[in-house]
Amino acid sequence: MSGIQFWRDASQRLSVDLSHISAADYPAICKAVVSEFSLTQESELVVGPDQMFWDYRRVEKVIGLDWDIWMGFMVAAKTTASEPLVEEIAKWLSDSSWAHSQG
Repeated sequence: MSGIQFWRDASQRLSVDLSHISAADYPAICKAVVSEFSLTQESELVVGPDQMFWDYRRVEKVIGLDWDIWMGFMVAAKTTASEPLVEEIAKWLSDSSWAHSQG
């Protein structure tokens, strides 16, 4: 997967980021991921001064679609069972126009 790297956050959740995605592009990339993977909203959008968080679900798999000023756009598994979904999304993102956009 070109340009996509996995890492674990401080809570040991599998995560992936696209650092070049801007705050202005956050709603559009979330909409694209939600549509592609038939996700349903798990929580309300949380907007802070330097970050945004929005949780989504596909059956028992819950992920966070997050953005902050340090990492850009992130997809984070909320549970170990959600890690395969994060990997699927990362693969799709790496093959999408989002992987090469300049936010």
